[in-house]
Amino acid sequence: MKNNSASFTIWLTGISGAGKTTLANALQNKLKENNITGFCIDGDVLRNGICKDLGFSDSDRKENMRRASCLAKMINDQGHTAIVSLISPFKAEREIAQHYIGADKFLEVFVDCSYEECAKRDVKGLYEKFESGSLNQFTGKDSIYEAPENAAVHIKTNELDLEVCLQTIVSQIEARFQLQLS
Repeated sequence: MKNNSASFTIWLTGISGAGKTTLANALQNKLKENNITGFCIDGDVLRNGICKDLGFSDSDRKENMRRASCLAKMINDQGHTAIVSLISPFKAEREIAQHYIGADKFLEVFVDCSYEECAKRDVKGLYEKFESGSLNQFTGKDSIYEAPENAAVHIKTNELDLEVCLQTIVSQIEARFQLQLS
């Protein structure tokens, strides 16, 4: 496979503050260094754009994941890499995304981080709002998060630094998609 036509999806899932967006951006830069065009599909960006009409009910979260899956497949169909960084709390919907995109083009990465560490990072103020009672339907607390049981990659971001996490993903990409990344 030519590096400039790498067509696959890296799906980063985890609770808010686990490091999905940070990893997605680092991965996009790594791919760019290797002449691979990677497009990030970030949950917050989706929520401010094409998913602005959605709330946080289970059905809205499922629709959010469906739209992200459609975007990722469109990017793959154009011969490029999609990097999805989305809480994606439901196992069944992640499986639907994998089936829709294609199991041969889908790499699930569980970005795992303790609730306590995510609360410390809390760049959006969500944990503080939840703890004060001004935020409901918070994923991982009063709204379900079904952690992947068999993700292709399981990274504990509160135990490893960014470079080690990134290299772990890159190694799996190289093995799975027969790429050589520098």
